[in-house]
Amino acid sequence: MAQNLSIFLLWLLLMVLTAITAVFAESYAATIGLVALVLSVTVVKAKVLVDSFMGLSNAPLMWRCLLLAYAPVIGIIVTLTYLF
Repeated sequence: MAQNLSIFLLWLLLMVLTAITAVFAESYAATIGLVALVLSVTVVKAKVLVDSFMGLSNAPLMWRCLLLAYAPVIGIIVTLTYLF
């Protein structure tokens, strides 16, 4: 029962973070700060997904690092693209 509650709370956190970033992204002018904020939240969401929902918190370090590095790398590429 505690496991189900934990997963539900993590899912709820992901939904709240998604809604917040959607509101910010739609209602404000796109600035580099806003882009960085939205992409930072995306990195947090990716960590929750990889560790909790995919169950890779105890996976071999290489696989975990590869999956956790995906969101920051994409975030950096998007931010650099936005700058230029």
